[in-house]
Amino acid sequence: MRRRQRNSKLIAEINIAPFTDVILVLLIVFMVTTPLIYRSSIKIALPQVSNNQQPLESKDINVSVTANGEVYLDNERYNLKLDLDIFKFKLKHLMKSYNDPAIIINGDRNVKYDYVVQVIDAASKAGIKHLVLATEFKR
Repeated sequence: MRRRQRNSKLIAEINIAPFTDVILVLLIVFMVTTPLIYRSSIKIALPQVSNNQQPLESKDINVSVTANGEVYLDNERYNLKLDLDIFKFKLKHLMKSYNDPAIIINGDRNVKYDYVVQVIDAASKAGIKHLVLATEFKR
């Protein structure tokens, strides 16, 4: 009786299921934390006032203007010298998605007046009727 030789080849495979699970968890963690980190990276020193008013509702559009003229709308950065038309288009689009929104302008206290006026002008051309200039309470 002859024994047959088996073709026994060593199968060396890596099980990648745990690896993909770890990658997906890391992806979710980064997706959740990135907006929080990005939002806190915009440094704005608001002007101070002596009276304190109540903040408006969350249906408002928040615009931040930095001291060097960068404008942030929905966590997107716009340069008013280069991207003014894109900023106006985005503002019009946002205005249509809200019902009679107000725009809150968070302008740095060292920002050039021209940048704030350009944001106000873009808001009025988009049809936004309510305008709020954000300030900080002076203690």
